[in-house]
Amino acid sequence: MRYSGNEYQFLLVQHHAGHWAFPKGHAENGETEQQAARRELREETGLRDILLLEGVTFTETYYFRRGNRTVAKTVRYFLGVVKEGTVHIQASEIKAYQWASGAEAAGLITFSESRRLLDETQQYLEQNSEQVRQLVQQIE
Repeated sequence: MRYSGNEYQFLLVQHHAGHWAFPKGHAENGETEQQAARRELREETGLRDILLLEGVTFTETYYFRRGNRTVAKTVRYFLGVVKEGTVHIQASEIKAYQWASGAEAAGLITFSESRRLLDETQQYLEQNSEQVRQLVQQIE
């Protein structure tokens, strides 16, 4: 996320399949989850300067079909603040991107589980505004 115009904005990406969601990816061998999150953000968006809130994670679980079986996937997201930076999307994986306020993000996000994740994030930001404000000041 970033702080702009006295509001938090969330970075959403549109995948080639058409759905809007938060950036995410897979860890490579030997990577921690935080290292993977940083690398994936950098690869998909070109954003490099990010401060992660220590110990703050949100989890999303969803199901999809692969052949004849149902697969459950759980994704852990980290909350971080980025500096103002130019986004350069990875065209092979990402169709478009948008910085969005909470209300705009809720309207763009395709899947209900991701909207739940947005709601939890916004609640966290409201309940921990001082900690987040200090982080924003560090990155400015």
